[in-house]
Amino acid sequence: MENEKVLKLINDVSEVLSILIELKKNGRFREALEKIDEALLKYFNFNSDFFYSISEEFLINALKEEKGLSSKQLSTLAEILSEKGDILLEQNNLKDSQKVLKNTLKIYYFLNEDQDFFSFKNMNKMLIINEKLSKINVKIES
Repeated sequence: MENEKVLKLINDVSEVLSILIELKKNGRFREALEKIDEALLKYFNFNSDFFYSISEEFLINALKEEKGLSSKQLSTLAEILSEKGDILLEQNNLKDSQKVLKNTLKIYYFLNEDQDFFSFKNMNKMLIINEKLSKINVKIES
């Protein structure tokens, strides 16, 4: 039963991600961010305010303990948050993008440490996020 819920979540979120790609392509960033917020509420039972209010140190604990998310759910959440960080970056909203991407990276670090096997896919995502964060830091500092 739990596996069915996770598979449905992954399938539903995949549909959301494909919609986000189309919205981004067409420059409809506000609509894409609204779609992300709807998905966060519907599938993970929290809104962006919760995500912005929690510190990096307590993020994983809050998501696993308070929200009861499994590793597969965390991985799916990280994909949505990565998209949100990208959209905010494209809108030049550097501070919010930085916060979202740092927290997304924190989730990927946890997933990497939590699994029994090495994931090139997650490592690649982590490298890409680190590159984006470096660019954001340079822009913020200048």
